[in-house]
Amino acid sequence: MEEWIKITLILCAFGTLREIRPSEPFVTEFLLGKWRNITEYQLNQKVYPVGTYSYLAQLIVVFLITDFLRFKPVIIISGLSGISVYAVLLWTTSLEWLQFSQFLYGLYMATEVAYLTYIYAKVDSSKYPLVSSCTRIAALTGRFLSGVSSQLLVHYDIMDYRDLNYITFTAQILASFWAFWLPPVPYGIYFHRKSIVNQAAADYIESKTIPLETVELEKRSFQTNIVEASSLITRHARSAYSRNKVIAWSALYAVALALFVQAQTYVQLLWKYIQDESESPVAYNGAVEAVQTLLGAFGAFLASYFALGVLPAPIMAMQGVAVFVGTYVPIVFVSYLGYVVMGMLYHFIITLASAKIASQLSDESCFGLIFGINTLIGTGLQSILTAVLIQSLQSHITSQYYSISGLFLLAASCWLLVWMVYNFKQKKSIHINNQY
Repeated sequence: MEEWIKITLILCAFGTLREIRPSEPFVTEFLLGKWRNITEYQLNQKVYPVGTYSYLAQLIVVFLITDFLRFKPVIIISGLSGISVYAVLLWTTSLEWLQFSQFLYGLYMATEVAYLTYIYAKVDSSKYPLVSSCTRIAALTGRFLSGVSSQLLVHYDIMDYRDLNYITFTAQILASFWAFWLPPVPYGIYFHRKSIVNQAAADYIESKTIPLETVELEKRSFQTNIVEASSLITRHARSAYSRNKVIAWSALYAVALALFVQAQTYVQLLWKYIQDESESPVAYNGAVEAVQTLLGAFGAFLASYFALGVLPAPIMAMQGVAVFVGTYVPIVFVSYLGYVVMGMLYHFIITLASAKIASQLSDESCFGLIFGINTLIGTGLQSILTAVLIQSLQSHITSQYYSISGLFLLAASCWLLVWMVYNFKQKKSIHINNQY
């Protein structure tokens, strides 16, 4: 078996198992159930925001050290943090421990970047598209299985909301097992580059007459690492963001990510509110997540075929309308539908933005860097939304979603305006050139 195929299979096994979390579609019902003594207000104001802020803070650190640690240790940390999250949820009951679980969950989500970027350091660049698709399909498969299994297990009373965490806990243990089997990465994309290590050794040998010592070599290699890696990161970032199209599509990427994650994080509270108001006792959260995953994958697939001539403004406007209708109509199935439509369109637009950005990057090695920066910006925007909508204004759950729908429409309007101005300038420039 070829080495890259072996790596892909192990990485996909890890990704699938990591995403098998049947407890997540019903996490709000579990946390507000008989197993814990907390209110919806506490969950909305004091629990979920901890995860948002923790994710942002730790993403910054993880983003910086993933390449330096050469990916595999961070992937292992991802698996171990997942085990820790669900151990705390299963065997503690206090609000403080629940907040700590959100801190761990922030680490768990932040370390996902290592899983997504490992291939760029380990696999030949000619295999990037194929392996990248495989890893994302593996993750989507895990999410789909989670949604289907959770709905069936709850619907037929085989497990309650707490018991679902045992499956998630076991899946995280198995994912961690596969993480240990991943081949180590000898050279990073920015740190521990092959040229850096070889040059440090050559410089030392040339300047010293005494035998080469490992400690001294490592010291020189580290110093060269920091200087050259920092210079390369800065050069790649400056080169990418000096292009107007990269800036425009990166802004779209960050805003789309922020609004979707904000909507996804608190949507179970919205569904519970609508169910309580309409006295609907049956929850279909698992089935909804499964459908959203399938249609999201379909949306991502469509983006690769309709990249040319597609304006993101109407798509974001449709997302805003879907969120508004899903909030305004007091029927939970309408809210489910609104969430599914928003999610499918999100995967379409985020894939479209990714493809547009990638097409503008001249150096393949900076793909992970630019997408990492865009994700960091998107997470920062989501943290601002959390701070303003939830903790500062303390908006009611429906007001939060009306605000999100309005922000989708505002983003769509801004993009359309920028597009119109850009095209006007282009036509004006062509007209002036034709005159001469």
